[in-house]
Amino acid sequence: MSDRLTQLQDVVNLLADHLCNATGVLQETARPSRFGNFEQNSSTTNSNVDNNGDDYSQLFATLITRTTSELVALIDSLPTIPSTEDDLTEQHAQLELLEQENIEAAAKLEQTTELAEYLLEQVQTCLQSLSQAILDERKKFQNV
Repeated sequence: MSDRLTQLQDVVNLLADHLCNATGVLQETARPSRFGNFEQNSSTTNSNVDNNGDDYSQLFATLITRTTSELVALIDSLPTIPSTEDDLTEQHAQLELLEQENIEAAAKLEQTTELAEYLLEQVQTCLQSLSQAILDERKKFQNV
């Protein structure tokens, strides 16, 4: 599960996709317009025009509205900025508690790392002794 800011960025990107796609479909399905003093030599009908342009309009309107509602809901779910002295004091106390937990976790991590390094050294020593013993046994059998 991603955090709220990542979700917010994803929804903003999705909204941008919908807007770009809607613009592209509108450009593709729009009928050509006549300009006052501009003459066209070619036919004014566009063979690429889809008669279901209203269906695309409704589809993209629905997608954009739904995505915008989701965006608003995500924005509303973001934590508010503390505005009163009590809120600031509570936030400061929470930050101090988190800092203390962070210090304790760092100390525990350091102890665990030291223990892991000690155990690794012990395993390496045992492996080295075992390898040496195997080599010594092979030499005995080769000399016999």
